[in-house]
Amino acid sequence: MVRTVDSDVLVLGSGGAGLRAAIEVREMKQSVVLVSKAPAGMNNATVVSGGGFRAAVDGLSPEEHLRDTIEVGKHLNDPKLVKIFAKEGGERVLELRNYGVDIRIHHGGISVGDIPTLLGLGMTKPMTEYARNVGVEFIDNIIVTKLLKQGGVVVGAVGFDVHGEDAIVFKAGAIVLATGGAGGIYKRTDCPTRTTGDGYSLGLHAGASLRDMEFVQFFPLALAEPGMPPYLLSGVVTEEGLIINALGEEIPKKYGLTAHPFVLKSRDLLSRAVMMEILQGGGVDGSVLIDAREVFRKRSVEEISNTGSYEYLVKRLKAAEKPFRVAPICHFCMGGLIIDDNGFTKVPGLYAAGEVVGGIHGANRHGGNALTDILVFGKRAGAAASTYSKKKKPAQTEELAQAEIKRYSTIIDRSSGYEGYAIMMRLKDTMWDKVGIIRDATSLSDAFEEVFNLKLMAERVKASSGRDMLVTLETEMALDSAELIIRGAMARKESRGAHYRRDYPLENPKLLKPIIQSQSESGAIRVTG
Repeated sequence: MVRTVDSDVLVLGSGGAGLRAAIEVREMKQSVVLVSKAPAGMNNATVVSGGGFRAAVDGLSPEEHLRDTIEVGKHLNDPKLVKIFAKEGGERVLELRNYGVDIRIHHGGISVGDIPTLLGLGMTKPMTEYARNVGVEFIDNIIVTKLLKQGGVVVGAVGFDVHGEDAIVFKAGAIVLATGGAGGIYKRTDCPTRTTGDGYSLGLHAGASLRDMEFVQFFPLALAEPGMPPYLLSGVVTEEGLIINALGEEIPKKYGLTAHPFVLKSRDLLSRAVMMEILQGGGVDGSVLIDAREVFRKRSVEEISNTGSYEYLVKRLKAAEKPFRVAPICHFCMGGLIIDDNGFTKVPGLYAAGEVVGGIHGANRHGGNALTDILVFGKRAGAAASTYSKKKKPAQTEELAQAEIKRYSTIIDRSSGYEGYAIMMRLKDTMWDKVGIIRDATSLSDAFEEVFNLKLMAERVKASSGRDMLVTLETEMALDSAELIIRGAMARKESRGAHYRRDYPLENPKLLKPIIQSQSESGAIRVTG
């Protein structure tokens, strides 16, 4: 039995962008359904974030915020979006208090949360409760695989209920994509496993254009000790400790890195330097070292504990007694759907906000900007989608969904075929090894061929349970996202920000423009720029 759900606005994704968009729709007196692959507010990039927001508060001006954002983004940002972001960011982060979020204000931003490894939960939990109280309808454990269009207009979506193991069809006057990035398609990542680029694939096939997909940010310093969680490291341990290779050489000095704090202002350069050391034989089992013994001798527990992993560093790693291993980790995608000031994708009825969007962060993201971004454009997308939906009449989406529903049945009924999980594991390895921090024409060509072969395998996938279907269906969209990243990286024959090609190691001023991708009527991907 196929279930049908109606709403004025459908929001896909229950991270910060989706929650803020849904709350805005309710403030405009419209009905809204918020759909997510996991329980609302969980298993998204917001909840596992560091809980820090960069914004024009407590002495930082919007002009300074704008300048820093564009400089770190290597001037590839969409200046119109950045101007809005910097101007409205301060107000958006402070109004979190209206939703029950406990915020701590400091110069240039705020912070939330009190669980070191889940600081973002300090935002998503109260916002989810607030949204539920004001009438947002949550439907969890649904993977949406297709946006439905009628006469060129987005009118709904179809998805699979992981627990009920059946299809579900959504009717909506407008849809907001807030599905996050694609960090989960890399082997080593701090992103949740479900962040597999669904929104990039959904938007592409619905007719939206994307930009900057080649720019994938890697956090330079995360724990890389066997059996240890890959916690991100920052604060005095990384700023005052020695980041060294196997020979004891200080990596920042060796590569001339001077912009501090490293993890905020030099993420791209430090990640590149660390990976170069590893590839050139200066690493230690695929990692480098931090020697923080002097830091632990001089600094108090309170000063060190802001790394969020003090217990691991001191009690399990004995970091006060010996160096420990760290390595870069996939962290954020700068590219995504092209939007206007209000999150409109230029596909009637389709809006987007958050990491699924490109243009705001340019070629590299300044630390703290991601969480502010989701609030600024989550609100704007929710408001615009609500206004648009008031003018639309409900469409009949059941017939439009039949082909996708039949596809679900084919996968489930198939007695033999490939496992989605196995395809995903191969994709993760390929993206890390061939499309990671260090790239070149050969690695990208190899990756493109592998993704092509994996797509052929994905045409013969099977699934015996709802959980299998979840992995299988998101793998198909993950392959689309991987192809977009690879095509963008192949087209950008220079090094800029988080994108580094050793066969084109310098910036090319003539390439200070976005690489834009879209789908032709035949289904082929067009690359321009």
